[in-house]
Amino acid sequence: MKTKPLRHKSYSHYLCALAVFDTLTLIIRQAESVDEYLVSYRKTSGIFHNFSDSSCKLYNFTAHVITLMCSWLVVFMAVERLIAVCFPFKKFNLRKETGAAIAIAVLFIIVCSTQSFRFFMIEHTIYDEDNNIRDCLATTEYIEIYTSLDVYFFLWTLVFVLPVAFIIVCNSFVLYHIFRVRKDLHKEDNYLTYRNGRARERRNRSTWMLLIVTFMYIITLLPLFTLSLIVDVTIKVGSLETARNTYIALRPYIDISVSVSLLNYAANFFIYVLSGKRFRFELQKLFTKQRVVTRSFTVRSTREEYFKMVVYS
Repeated sequence: MKTKPLRHKSYSHYLCALAVFDTLTLIIRQAESVDEYLVSYRKTSGIFHNFSDSSCKLYNFTAHVITLMCSWLVVFMAVERLIAVCFPFKKFNLRKETGAAIAIAVLFIIVCSTQSFRFFMIEHTIYDEDNNIRDCLATTEYIEIYTSLDVYFFLWTLVFVLPVAFIIVCNSFVLYHIFRVRKDLHKEDNYLTYRNGRARERRNRSTWMLLIVTFMYIITLLPLFTLSLIVDVTIKVGSLETARNTYIALRPYIDISVSVSLLNYAANFFIYVLSGKRFRFELQKLFTKQRVVTRSFTVRSTREEYFKMVVYS
């Protein structure tokens, strides 16, 4: 995405930032899975056992900021496509190279400000008193308000409901505009030149690729949030026994939906490869260039060794 033919595209910057935060999310989820395995199944200290209060605050803050950046970068991509498709001749800073970089920086600052409450409420506390296992959790005095902020403000509002609403609205307008224009152009097909048709095909290919990325976000996260909502509603309106039984019954499906949700952070590269012809070309050229450099270096080294052998002999 940072090669010369692609770096001037605004969506390349959003995709690069999304790739970085997707990778960080997968690393964090892997670390948390290892910690859960050690604590729950091995009954030993997890990887967060030796953290301090400061490192717990910083880790909790960083992990949730990264998750939010993944969600809202997808929103920015949907908005960028909406502008590109519906207002192709108007100049917006969001569709410029510098404008995209500024938008990502501003988004990062806003996201950090929304998660600042974690610095005040998270501490390195005892998770299991019997086994003396410590973890990064909210303190007792903040546990109720932290749960509300974490579940309803962060998880539901910022990670799912608002991003999904923006994505659905933007993608609906984009799809409507594409099919409407395609219908109008089909009537005037003889009027279009071959060059205009090729340019329109390239724009549509980029648009469809970004639409798949944004819809992938909804499809992969919807099962997990639906099951989480069922469990949360059961806790709020039912008894503790009913909530426990509901959670036990849904636990296998929750585990599967967690694995499906991780596909959201791993599938984007393959979407680029399958749908982006220019991306495939640049990727192939990158590896081809490396092979050529390696081969020329090997030939030069062999020649130098031959000359040395002749001289010294």
